[in-house]
Amino acid sequence: MEFDLDELFRWIDDHEITRQKKNLTRDFSDAVPLAEILKKHYPKLVELHNYAPRNAVSQKLINWETLNKKVLNKLKINLNYFEQEQLAKAAPGAIEKLLHKIKLKVEKQQSVREKSSESSEKNYFLEGISSDESPEGVLDVKIKTGSKTSNQKLMPVDMYNKMEADIMEKNEQLLKLQQKVDHLENMLIIKDQRINDLTRQLQAMANGDEDKTTSPRTRFFNKIF
Repeated sequence: MEFDLDELFRWIDDHEITRQKKNLTRDFSDAVPLAEILKKHYPKLVELHNYAPRNAVSQKLINWETLNKKVLNKLKINLNYFEQEQLAKAAPGAIEKLLHKIKLKVEKQQSVREKSSESSEKNYFLEGISSDESPEGVLDVKIKTGSKTSNQKLMPVDMYNKMEADIMEKNEQLLKLQQKVDHLENMLIIKDQRINDLTRQLQAMANGDEDKTTSPRTRFFNKIF
C-alpha cells in the first residue's frame, strides 16, 4: 500500500465508533463503523438507521450498496460491485484502501473550510437604523486594527433580520425535500430487496426446494407489497 497505515489507524482512533475495534477488516465488513465515521463529517448525507449490524455476506452487501448509493457516490467515491463484495467478505487491504480515500477527502474539505474562514469577510448590522433610512443597503467599510486593514460590511438591522428569516425558510424547504428524497430512496432499496427475495424463491422452486426459502423477512415484505 502506498500510504502510512499507522497514520490511518490513528485517524480512525480519533473517531467514536460504537463497535469495539478488534480487527479492522472484519469489524468494518458490514459498513456500520464507516457509516459512523462519515456521519461525523457529512451529517446531512448519512442516516445511521439505514445501516444495521450484519453477519451474512449477502446482508453486508445490502449495507454497502446503500452506503455507496446514498453517500459515497455523492463524495465522488464510487464502489463497483466487486469492490463492495471484497469489503463485505473482509478481503485484506480492501477497507484500508477505502478509508485512505475518505481520509484524504475529509482532510481536503477541512483545509478548504479553514482557508475560506480565514479569507471570508465579516458581516455587521446597524441597530436603530432601518433600510428606509439607509437606501444604499449594504455598505462596504474598511476597519483598521493595528497595522492590518480588513474589509467589512455594514447593513441595517431589519435587512439583516430579513436575510436571516429567508435563509431559515429556504433551509426548512431543503430539509423537507431531502426527507422526501431519502424516503423514495429507502423505498427503492426495499423494492430491490423484495426483487432479490422473489428471485431466490423462483430459483428454489425451480430446484424443488420452495419451503426452505420462506423466511420471516420474506413474509414481512409480502405485507408491504
